[in-house]
Amino acid sequence: MPSLTVTLTRLRFRLAEFSEVVALISFLAVFLFFVTAAENFLTPVCIANILTFASITGIVVVGVAMLMISGEFDLSVGSTFAVASYVFALSLNAGVAPLAALLLALLVSAVLGLGNGLIVTWSGIPSFITTLGTMLAYRGIARAIGGGDFAYYTGEKPLLFDVLNGPITALNQLSHPPSNFRVSILWFIAIAIVMSLVLMRTRYGNWVFATGGNPGAALAQGVAVKRVKVINFVLAGLLAGVASVMQFAHRTSVDPLRGEGMELVAVAAAVIGGVRLTGGFGTIVGASVGMVLLTMLEQGLVLMKIPVQIFRAVAGAILILSVIANTYISRRE
Repeated sequence: MPSLTVTLTRLRFRLAEFSEVVALISFLAVFLFFVTAAENFLTPVCIANILTFASITGIVVVGVAMLMISGEFDLSVGSTFAVASYVFALSLNAGVAPLAALLLALLVSAVLGLGNGLIVTWSGIPSFITTLGTMLAYRGIARAIGGGDFAYYTGEKPLLFDVLNGPITALNQLSHPPSNFRVSILWFIAIAIVMSLVLMRTRYGNWVFATGGNPGAALAQGVAVKRVKVINFVLAGLLAGVASVMQFAHRTSVDPLRGEGMELVAVAAAVIGGVRLTGGFGTIVGASVGMVLLTMLEQGLVLMKIPVQIFRAVAGAILILSVIANTYISRRE
């Protein structure tokens, strides 16, 4: 009969096959805590707020997670988010058709991501340093095109706004008072599912894991390592733009600080969700769960009337514990 140590080691090896396990356990623990400690936590209004708030940054997290699995970082997604919002807003105010304004904002976002990818792959400068620089540069671009001021859309609300992030009226009216489920939740789920299938079920997904896990070996096996990294940088920028226009469709305004700090939240959510900082390991599902967990934590603490500074402390503790747990589970001895 195997000893307890052997049994626990086997269990650890089995759990190591599922990068989401720490995020799911953390999610369940936090959820059960707030169910018992926070009044009105299980109400439709609270659940809608958690999912709605998580959906916008969650879309950014999907792109950041793909990039991290391939072994790179993008600290400029928050600034890209701001640039896309300004491009979308100013294009609409200039009389550009809503669909054309949307495509322009997404094109600009993808180009900013492409710039990151080309600099990293051509220069060999670490992506952390590169995107730290472009984070500042892109924020400057956002301030420049916006004149350092707010940009508003005051025209007649186009149908595109409802498609991007309108209220799910039928679902909202099922509760009293009405809740705030929005279309961005559906977009978040759809994008997460599609990108998860790409990562786990396609050749490109295998290339992403190989590139992040051992780029030298991947290159020797014929994987276009630089191309994979550039594509994922473009994807991270593009999804930041997608999330940005969705948020603008709801709020119809943008300020120079829009998206500031989003890059750190995205990285934290991905790491909590089991994505390794060294690359080559993780899932989109885990990163998405990590994002919902952070949003649930924030909303739960608000319901308990605890200051926002405590949220940051608790989120930081969860991040550190998640890294420790994931490191322990993934040990092979």
